[in-house]
Amino acid sequence: MNEKLLWAKRLIEEKTEGKQCLQIGWDDMPVVRMTDDCMVGLYFSLKLNRCSGLYDCLVKGYIRTCGGYNPSAIMKDLTEECSRIADLVLQIEKAEIHATEEEIQEFCTLIKKEMEQSNEKDQNNKLCGG
Repeated sequence: MNEKLLWAKRLIEEKTEGKQCLQIGWDDMPVVRMTDDCMVGLYFSLKLNRCSGLYDCLVKGYIRTCGGYNPSAIMKDLTEECSRIADLVLQIEKAEIHATEEEIQEFCTLIKKEMEQSNEKDQNNKLCGG
């Protein structure tokens, strides 16, 4: 297992207080899933580098809110969230994460298992009135 990928996954969850996490997208590759109240999003992808044959981790931040006038409290929250995501992006960029296809498959399998376990918990909570 690629330790840097695991580290990035944990870091994303930790720095966003669980509001953003890696899940498997429609293309069977990791994507960031976030709660609706996130004003700043994180873009995470693994792209094949044709020169090296490895997958390179690309990470970026983006503002999800639409334009408009906001009171100072919301502007302060947005600024703080931007700062947290900027720090997170910088940390992952500095790690220079690269992985083989086999490591990516293993990483994605781990994420799928976690998603299934989470879905099972949600189903049990609904059945038990939780």
